[in-house]
Amino acid sequence: MFADAQGHRIVGESSDDNVSGMKFNRRGLDELTAVVDAGKIDAVIVKDLSRLGRHRTQTVLFIDCLRERNVRVLSVTEGVNTFRDEDDLVIGIRELMNDYYAKDIGKKIRAGYRQKQKAGIVITPPFGYRKDKNTGQIKVDAEATVTVQLIYSLYLQGNRQKEIARRLNAMGRKTSAQIRAERTGREIQHTHKTRDGQFLWT
Repeated sequence: MFADAQGHRIVGESSDDNVSGMKFNRRGLDELTAVVDAGKIDAVIVKDLSRLGRHRTQTVLFIDCLRERNVRVLSVTEGVNTFRDEDDLVIGIRELMNDYYAKDIGKKIRAGYRQKQKAGIVITPPFGYRKDKNTGQIKVDAEATVTVQLIYSLYLQGNRQKEIARRLNAMGRKTSAQIRAERTGREIQHTHKTRDGQFLWT
């Protein structure tokens, strides 16, 4: 094992599933930072530096922050050790490549979406509609339609967004995240819920 070969003992692990490496407000990084601040580790082992982050500037700043706390980053596939001065150039080049790759992928994904939209293909239908899994056809969602009509009605009566959200919550109208969670059976990110696990309009 890599850690053993480097003279390190694994004391924990941290990860971020389905979160862009361009973001630095990630749960996994928060957990890692807390352990570093507590002085519990002296090294962070990653498959490659892109696992730490893909944002060039923020990743280098984070590595510098770890260095100041006497914590090194070891990249398994790249053979990088952030405590070696000679690796600074490699780190700079790698971060430049990771940053470019993330931005390039983002452009390609957006271009793909635009092409589908021009062809009349709906990727994610707006609230009030649903996509048939078998045919791909867009159909009116009866449950959500009532809520959409209610929102329009409340708005035309002069209600502001906060008041509309308050009324929808008081009536117990389901949010788009709640409907999606119920239909797919998947757990939805905590950002769509309150602390007590409720789905709320905001």
